[in-house]
Amino acid sequence: MIKNIYENEVGYMVGTFYADIFGYEMEVWFKKDISIEYVKKNIEYLNNLDKEFLVEICTALRRYYEDYKKILPDLCEEIPQDIIKDFEKDPTSILKYIDIGTYRFDKYSTADENIPVINLGGECAWSGDEGVTIAAKNNQLLYVGPWSDCNVWSDRVESILDKMFNYAIPKEI
Repeated sequence: MIKNIYENEVGYMVGTFYADIFGYEMEVWFKKDISIEYVKKNIEYLNNLDKEFLVEICTALRRYYEDYKKILPDLCEEIPQDIIKDFEKDPTSILKYIDIGTYRFDKYSTADENIPVINLGGECAWSGDEGVTIAAKNNQLLYVGPWSDCNVWSDRVESILDKMFNYAIPKEI
């Protein structure tokens, strides 16, 4: 499942795996004190996401795209115009326009080892340097938006900007 595991220069274990929902290989990052079984269990969870939850993620990605287009229309001239063309028929079609590079794991309490988590980071066709982060815990979407150094186990208070640009929660703009 996870191939080519090595320790990188900043102390993370790094490997690659095939992400079924995206249709390509991506990296997984985790600290040495996080068990490989925990990482594998979460990769299995990602690869078998409930369709309804996957649609929820895709709907949040659509909100991110639509808001970006509304806020920065001049920068959107270069992006593909058909990003949400097929969304109503197939919400997962928006996944073609994101390129997730990493699935990251942070330290968790042993009491939480059976709670599934997602912490994905990468690029998307519409936001250039800002990229995309998708974070969820226990089938609850926590964050979808521009790249953010999310830790799904952290109790940190979100900044006003984090809240403004978190498309995991529907809001009127």
